[in-house]
Amino acid sequence: YDKPVKGRKINWMKAGILESDQILTVSPYYAEELVSGEDKGVELDNILRKTGILGIVNGMDVQEWNPLTDKYTGIKYDATTVMNAKPLIKEALQAKVGLPVDKDIPVIGFIGRPEEQKGSDILVEVLGTGKKAMEKQLEQLEIEYPDKARGVAKFNVPQAHMIIAGADFILFSVDLSLVVSSSYTRCAMEP
Repeated sequence: YDKPVKGRKINWMKAGILESDQILTVSPYYAEELVSGEDKGVELDNILRKTGILGIVNGMDVQEWNPLTDKYTGIKYDATTVMNAKPLIKEALQAKVGLPVDKDIPVIGFIGRPEEQKGSDILVEVLGTGKKAMEKQLEQLEIEYPDKARGVAKFNVPQAHMIIAGADFILFSVDLSLVVSSSYTRCAMEP
């Protein structure tokens, strides 16, 4: 049993690892990296190898987001019918958020927390969203462009499904994963 105490110092991370039932991290690649050497595992690589560490890939639940069974879009489709279904979902999305319904106007969607960590600060420069200050910028964007911009600062599952299914373009956060990942997250995606 490796103790988390060295002299008069306590390594709280080591204590937490030793007392945990399971150690998880943001990806299999990062889990491998942490146990690859002292420099990567911050001197905890040996204990992580002994206890085990599991990397979980950020991603989507393919059953929940299956367009053939999606309970939020109202229109079911697959690879053979997507070209017919997409414009209908797009029009429903435009109507739902109060934009002019027009299949020829591109719809750009973004789903993520209004925080710099999720890349929203970059989006403010492009479209406008964010924390309270960013939310104010988004509100201003809606005032300036009432027929072109809408923003919802609160996460809404049905609307997220409509955005993914109906938008012409989707802006993902920094690491481009479908589940918006943190720009602070180390090695969330494999190189």
